[in-house]
Amino acid sequence: MFRSLNLLSVIVLLLFYLSICVGAFNLLRRQLVSIPRAPPPLDDNPGESLFLTSYLEIGQIDLARNLSQVHLQPAYSYPSYSVYLTVNKTCGPDASSLFGLFSEHGPIRVDKDEQLYSSNITWNSKYHLLFIDQPVDTGFSFTADDRCYVHTEDEVARDLYVMLIQFFQIYYEYAMCDFYATGESYGGEYVPAIVYKIHRENPQAKLKINLKGMAIGDGLVDPYNQGDYGPAMYQMGLIDQRQLEYINLLTSLAREAIWEGQYRQAYSIFGDLFDNIYSNMTGMIDAENYLRTDFPEELFYYIPWVMASEHRRQIHVGNMTYNDGEKVQIALQDDAMQSIASKVALIANSNYKVLIYSGLLDVIIFSSVTMNWVDKLEWNYANQLRAAERVIWKVKEDDQEVAGYLKRANSFFLAWIRNAGHSIPCDQPRAVFDLIDRFISAS
Repeated sequence: MFRSLNLLSVIVLLLFYLSICVGAFNLLRRQLVSIPRAPPPLDDNPGESLFLTSYLEIGQIDLARNLSQVHLQPAYSYPSYSVYLTVNKTCGPDASSLFGLFSEHGPIRVDKDEQLYSSNITWNSKYHLLFIDQPVDTGFSFTADDRCYVHTEDEVARDLYVMLIQFFQIYYEYAMCDFYATGESYGGEYVPAIVYKIHRENPQAKLKINLKGMAIGDGLVDPYNQGDYGPAMYQMGLIDQRQLEYINLLTSLAREAIWEGQYRQAYSIFGDLFDNIYSNMTGMIDAENYLRTDFPEELFYYIPWVMASEHRRQIHVGNMTYNDGEKVQIALQDDAMQSIASKVALIANSNYKVLIYSGLLDVIIFSSVTMNWVDKLEWNYANQLRAAERVIWKVKEDDQEVAGYLKRANSFFLAWIRNAGHSIPCDQPRAVFDLIDRFISAS
């Protein structure tokens, strides 16, 4: 199924996971509220925030590169940079993502004593990684003007594209690398949006991005067709027949609201389903993985670390506030419940590689509801994908454990990962790295 090619690739991780995700957003935000995110005290010295766009505009690219270097030796030995790039001069700049860097794919972790240590498994061991906080007001990114919050995936893609062009102008050695966009959860909406934007801009662009494909893990792509939660919850034993009837009523109301264009109403219903109803019915707070009752605290060890003035200086964010994305959530409510499946179909039909993968323990985006929209996707090889054989997948042939299952038609790949919930790289880092490597290396 996968024939290897030697590729040098840039994987862009559009991790909107901490910015907004129906159901997951408020659950995760609860884990953050106890951690101070205000600017450091005045008697601390967090350094200055580093904005590179002005250097680019006056041609001081080498100076910009030197200023943006991050030195976290010895734990972080990879060449790395951390900067703000302005995506709207009347609004505010963008920054780099941290959840994926510290808790999922990156080369470093933070322990409970706020000490850095090397990750045993990182995508950075083979690929260049670009982590982005987007939309603005997510993480360390910000805007000084409320009018500048984005409200649609097209606006997000617009800002991301501006940022990427600046990135490749400053760090020009990466401009010819193969480019893949990946994301999870609500990134299921924004990854296709930025890939589609690049696809449309490339023909006339002075600086062309070497776009090759995209990967989406447990993604929200088509809320209407992904909204039928009741049967999956019932089949897993999470609810009984009476509760199933209630969940079916709620999801029917939400899907009807989507059909009628009442997107905020649908968003509210689905949000309440995971913020309150799921916890009340199951006694579990963590809907990311139905084997867990609560979130693993180690996922959030990095937050106090990035709050410290010493580390703020190192990553060039200065005294900027670390945002939980609540305002972003509000601004995007209308957009959240709208499907982007048509752009996925266009991307697939344009012969870009597409990977859709699911964690089999996820409740927020069940693998079955992902297949609901994938099976309905109208694209050139849809029938071949439905008829394709699903094969057993192991990371190594002599492994006893089955990592999951794979399926492919043309350049469209499907994967199911065992023993993984919503944040698949957190639960099964070895399997996901192998999956991404197979996907990128496939002919």
